[in-house]
Amino acid sequence: MRSGTILFALLLLSLTVQAQSNINGSEDDDDPYSSEPYFMSAINYLSNNVYLGRKDTTTIPYYSPYIGYHFKSGIYAKGMVSYTTAKGGLIDLTTLEAGYDHNFTEHFNGGICIDKFFYNKNSLSVRANTKGSGGIYGQFNNNIIQPQFTFDLNFNGKSKDYVIGIILDHEFVLADNAVKIIPTIGFMSGTQNYYDEYFINRLNKKDKKGNVKSVVSDPDKLVPLVYEFSTKVTYMTGKWLFSLTPNYAIPVSPATVTINNKVSKEKLSNSFYLELDICHR
Repeated sequence: MRSGTILFALLLLSLTVQAQSNINGSEDDDDPYSSEPYFMSAINYLSNNVYLGRKDTTTIPYYSPYIGYHFKSGIYAKGMVSYTTAKGGLIDLTTLEAGYDHNFTEHFNGGICIDKFFYNKNSLSVRANTKGSGGIYGQFNNNIIQPQFTFDLNFNGKSKDYVIGIILDHEFVLADNAVKIIPTIGFMSGTQNYYDEYFINRLNKKDKKGNVKSVVSDPDKLVPLVYEFSTKVTYMTGKWLFSLTPNYAIPVSPATVTINNKVSKEKLSNSFYLELDICHR
């Protein structure tokens, strides 16, 4: 029921904004910085660290300053440091990212990115054992619904994971291209070796003997993981870009876990979280 209510709200918002965008803007207007070289400095806020609908029992907000450079060719590089107030406050994650985005035709764009993660040894994140990742995406652009396909390969401490995503969105433009509203629906499937290592690390920290070797059953199996709903709102003025994205994640396929010789189904819960980004270019 909750997912249906949220979907209806997003569609209602889409219809309302579409009526306004026909008067105030055009979907063909582009970000003037998208094809120009620029240096970026920014601050990002994430209200809770949620990955594929999974999260720790402790809320983990991130405050993440970052800098980067975008070349005219579409190549970019970025470095980010994420501080969290969880566990009394610590630098939880440092991320190095490089990638390439390109419009191949009028209706198709795609890209590739590579990330290197440096998690704090005391991190509570469900991805704390992921060392790096690589991903590709492709999107078909049109005036109705823009479908996007994503594929990510994640490298964990002792394993790898594959994540496949299908994303549908539509961009509405207001106020002479200064404001954009992008309702999005996404569906992700993947393997869960990262989740298995997360449970193993948490349990072995409590029991210093390190006897736990496996928790999640069939972590190599590709399964549906999450439905994600979001509506990104951006405002551009001069060299400043402000973005606010409310997200709602509905995890599916609860894992079968074995903890202290007891086999049970994981208890999943839906997550609402916000992301705020303020960037100067």
